[in-house]
Amino acid sequence: MGNDLKLRRWRDADCRMIYDWRSDPETMRWCFDQKAFSYDEHADWFNRFLNDSRRCGFVLEDAGQPVAQLRFDPAELPGSYRISLAVAPGRSGKGYGSSILHLACRDAEIRRRAVLLVAETMNDNLPSQKIFVRNGFINAGSGESRGLGFVSWLLPLTVSAQPLPIQFFAEPAWLEDVEKVLSETGLALSGDSTARIKLFMGAAVSNNELYSSIILHLNISNAVVLDLAIRYPGELALPVEFCNLSTAVAQIAASLNFLQTS
Repeated sequence: MGNDLKLRRWRDADCRMIYDWRSDPETMRWCFDQKAFSYDEHADWFNRFLNDSRRCGFVLEDAGQPVAQLRFDPAELPGSYRISLAVAPGRSGKGYGSSILHLACRDAEIRRRAVLLVAETMNDNLPSQKIFVRNGFINAGSGESRGLGFVSWLLPLTVSAQPLPIQFFAEPAWLEDVEKVLSETGLALSGDSTARIKLFMGAAVSNNELYSSIILHLNISNAVVLDLAIRYPGELALPVEFCNLSTAVAQIAASLNFLQTS
């Protein structure tokens, strides 16, 4: 890796390059969506991506040569972005993945749009996992997508001086992992009965709480699904499904932080 690294936005001329990188067998190996697609399908998606103000793509260049690409897509809730990244074929193991992640996560526009970044890596994709660990991401536990197991990663972009107090209604076994992730991200903390935000997990919502608190319910019987949001300060299209419980709660806390300060 050289010393002439430059981060830039995706542009129209990148369409073919990114398609070729995505279609490379080594890249495809680590994609959750293993389905092959035509260049025309890719070009249509790429054009829509560039014209979507909510999304953002970056290319890393070394001495003018593209060596890695990364994109940010809105995650399940406002205030969180999902990361997808890939290194150019034949360029793995040179530190480009870590470099583009480091630079892109510090982009001023991304930091205005989100307070939490989310990523997933396949269980056996150890090189990618090392990249996220090296850049300060927090292990938020495991999940499954399209029959493939993965590890979920979280990076808070802001540190709140006063984390949100949330009263949890959950089994102790569920709550321990959630509280650990929230403590590491600094997004929220477990509050007492005076906390205005009430989060029910696998429990019925109490009628006593319905009239003044922000009420949220996560159904975790089969998947992790947000199926109730009373007095939530933003717009939601329920139900919302998440990859695992800790990521769901972190995104809920991030969205409340984000909407509170927007």
